Amino acid sequence: MAGPFPPMGNPPVVKISLIQLAVVLLAALALELTLGRTIALSALLGGTLCVLPNMYFGLRAFELLGAGHRKLRGARASQRTVGSFYRAETGKFVMTLVGFAAVFATVRTLNPAVLFISYGLCVILHWILVARLHTTK
Repeated sequence: MAGPFPPMGNPPVVKISLIQLAVVLLAALALELTLGRTIALSALLGGTLCVLPNMYFGLRAFELLGAGHRKLRGARASQRTVGSFYRAETGKFVMTLVGFAAVFATVRTLNPAVLFISYGLCVILHWILVARLHTTK
């Protein structure tokens, strides 16, 4: 039964993450050619530490990841939706922490400043893409 509102499409989480990943890869390639491998690797890792948890959050929050690909719609699903977002945010937070810990524990030739700058720029790119996709609808 159709309600008074048009059906919502799936959020563009995969599209946003793929755009972010493409920008990170292109930036890392450009840095490799201009400033060297350590800078490029640090930027690549920083961007990846942003993109992968964001993609996980988006897919898990909207339950596009996992068995059944359940879609949550309507007022009766609001509690499940909130729970889904909390689990997604917790997973994203843990992935980010574990990712940074793993990078600092295993990568010997690393520029921490570039790593954090790349991570921050990727977060800002995410905000811009979400805002842009939201305003174009």
